[in-house]
Amino acid sequence: MSRRHVLTEHEERLVVDAAVRAPSVLNTQPWRFVFGDDRLEIWADPSRQLASADPSGRFMAISCGAATYNAVLAIRYFGHEAWVQAQPRPLATYLAAVIHIGVRRPIASEDLAQYDVIAEPQTNRGPFRDWRLPFSLITRLEESAEAEGAYFRVLTSTEIDRVRRIVSRHDEDAGLAAEEAGLGVEGQAMEETRQAMEGSPWIGDPRAASTGGSGVPTPRSAERQAPIQDLEPPRHLAARDHTMFDHRPTLAVLSTPGDAQKDWVRAGMALEHVLLTAGLHGVAASFLDAPIERLADRGHLRSAALGLDHPQMVLRLGYPRSESIPKPRRPADQVK
Repeated sequence: MSRRHVLTEHEERLVVDAAVRAPSVLNTQPWRFVFGDDRLEIWADPSRQLASADPSGRFMAISCGAATYNAVLAIRYFGHEAWVQAQPRPLATYLAAVIHIGVRRPIASEDLAQYDVIAEPQTNRGPFRDWRLPFSLITRLEESAEAEGAYFRVLTSTEIDRVRRIVSRHDEDAGLAAEEAGLGVEGQAMEETRQAMEGSPWIGDPRAASTGGSGVPTPRSAERQAPIQDLEPPRHLAARDHTMFDHRPTLAVLSTPGDAQKDWVRAGMALEHVLLTAGLHGVAASFLDAPIERLADRGHLRSAALGLDHPQMVLRLGYPRSESIPKPRRPADQVK
């Protein structure tokens, strides 16, 4: 005989509402949620995978891990214990995680505080103030990542300069590769357009963001090596303001001891734990993923910042100068 569900239908919907607030690669929201009697399965949705930008599905798994962490917080908010198995069945490629829902228990104060900031945007692609993060907060961010089986390390000024050079070299190599393939200027423009078209269904029109639309709100940097990844092709003619970004950026790397799919899911859980902890202190983040899009670049990153095992995300952290425009989210009935 089947047991009755631990959560009510209303609670299940609110759990999904919290989960879909998590960040995802280019806002693809590549997840589906399936409730059982005392469990919640988080499945990756391959129809929303970016074939060009994320061929291995690593960013898709990280996105599902971030959603998993929010779901755990929501389940605990409704008075239940919750624990996670990351990729519990290796043969089920797209089963990212299973959350087991346990006995009733009061929510811990730290979990409650994080749950309360889920609805607030935790990412901001605009410029940050030139304020340093306090050491006490950096320690808390390190502890947040370690609680999910990952590592968080703030880079030194020397390491930041090395990472900037990697980003610049990444862009130059992409242009040389296009030339060697015989693409020429027109071919490069076509390749940029193809990549933009792959992301446009998820991020919307960047031009709409400047007028309050649903695109990715990012002013163009006035500096070539600013610590920000521009999601709009450089040949795009849309008019956007140029602005100076923070001169002393705080960059950090999130890494994991392994590099299997379960490690990617755990990296996503750690990422969201870090973002929510930062959000409690008025700190936002943006992602600088160009150095780790390819395996070779991840090796370069390990050389630039010694002591990293398997880099998964590069984060730029700081106190934003302006509020972030919330990105559209799929309603719960589309992902259950």
